[in-house]
Parts: sequence; C-alpha cells; structure tokens
Amino acid sequence: MNSEEIFAKWRLKGNNKEASVDMWNSMAQSFNEQRIPSFADNKFLQLLQRNNMFSLDSLVLDVGCGPGKYTLALAERCKKCVGVDLSPRMIEIAKQKKVEEKLENIEFYCADWHEVNLQQMGFEKKFDLVFAHLTPAVQSADTFQKLLSASKGWCVLSKPTHRTDPVSDKVKKLVGITEKRESCNEEILFAFELLWRQGMFPCVTYEKQRWSMQKTLNEAYGMYINRAKTYRNISLAEEEIIKQYLQSIAVNGLICEEVDTTITTLYWHVEKEVICNE
Repeated sequence: MNSEEIFAKWRLKGNNKEASVDMWNSMAQSFNEQRIPSFADNKFLQLLQRNNMFSLDSLVLDVGCGPGKYTLALAERCKKCVGVDLSPRMIEIAKQKKVEEKLENIEFYCADWHEVNLQQMGFEKKFDLVFAHLTPAVQSADTFQKLLSASKGWCVLSKPTHRTDPVSDKVKKLVGITEKRESCNEEILFAFELLWRQGMFPCVTYEKQRWSMQKTLNEAYGMYINRAKTYRNISLAEEEIIKQYLQSIAVNGLICEEVDTTITTLYWHVEKEVICNE
C-alpha cells in the first residue's frame, strides 16, 4: 500500500468519545494503585535509556499518559515532561501524584489527542522525545502522524498485539460485536509502513506480558459496558445482559481477568537512521 491507501484504511472507527471518557474514568482508581515504574526493572524505560532517547536537557511528551506514571518516572532525568490524556479523572490523579512527588517540571493537560492542534498548543517540532505507550490515543494514521510532527528527535509507539481478553471478548460476543480493537496487530503494520515510506527505519521490540486484572462489579460495569459502547450504541437491554453475565462470574464481588498479549514497540528518530540496540 502507498501512504494514501494507509491513511484511507487506518482511520478512527466510530469512536464514542463520551463512552471512552467514561470507561477510562471508571478505570482511573485501579490505575492510581499502580506504582511509578523504575528504571531498574521496567523494560520500556530501559529501552529509552539504552538508546539515549533523553537527557537532562530533554523536553518529553507522553501521549495518552493516563495517571502519568511514565511522565513522573522520566521527570527527574529530563528538563521538562508533558502528559496529555482525554480522561479528566486520570489527569486529576496525575496532578495529585506530581504534587506528592514534589516535581515541578511536569505539565498535564486534559485533551483528546485526536483533536489536539499542535500549532495552537505550541507542540510542533518541540519535543526531543515523544511516546505513546499502550494507549488508544493513537489509533489512526492522522494521530500517528502527530507523533512525528511533535518530535524533533525520537518517537516511540507501544501497542498490545496478539492480545486475548477472555471477559471482554465474551461481553462483546453477548451483544453481537465481533470486531476486536484491543489487539493492535494491523495498526503496528500500518505504522511501520508509513515510516518506511517516509524514509525512516523503525526498530521493533517484543515483550510478552500477562495482566492480572481485578475489578469490583461497579468498576467492571463501567469498563466493559463503556468499552462495548465505543464500538456501537447498545441498548438498555444489552447493558442488562452484560451486567447479568458479570454478576454470574463474580467471585466475592470481584471480576478477575487474565489478559495475555505481546507488547510490540516501534522506535525511530525523525531525522537520522537508528541502529537497533537490544
């Protein structure tokens, strides 16, 4: 495919923004319980460090930052870090953590990356490192291209691929949704080809992960029902079907799900050829 064909195929698919915001808001508390990652044991941070993607003079942009755990982890090693996320609750938590960690060189913005105007925000070619780690903020050629447009140096895109979500897949099946967007196999292929056709040479890494997810019933209602709504409008009757299923599998009021995936990470430099280091 040429670039025009990729832009035509890789587009935002019927996204219900309100449902997306509600879903991520409902998940914010569980994300808040996650610790700030450490360079000692986090493979993503180690990848950035090993390839010298940041320094004490660097400006860094975290796209789809959630509660800001990677923004916070990098702040002490960079000049300034900026995080952007569409969930007000996630950004609220990120700002709280910024205060708790006594970090002054961070800014958090509640904004939808799909709608962000780089020129108006002063983001064009501003950052030494731009990354989007396991976020649906980048789910079209347009939003992917924004990563390049915001960077004057390094870019990194991490996506879950070959992913299985047993509970989520069952929920969607119950209401007749067959599409699966949680696994981003095709998006990684589109991103690689766009870079290749623009004369860039992206490196690729893989990391198998298993996520043990545990949510209260109310948290599970918020996540699974709103996830279904990001595919299409669902009726009150369908919402009730989902609730009944979740109630049927709850153990001591909790929904547990084991998600298996391979994290595929593309990294590249917008101005020079990269030697892949693993």
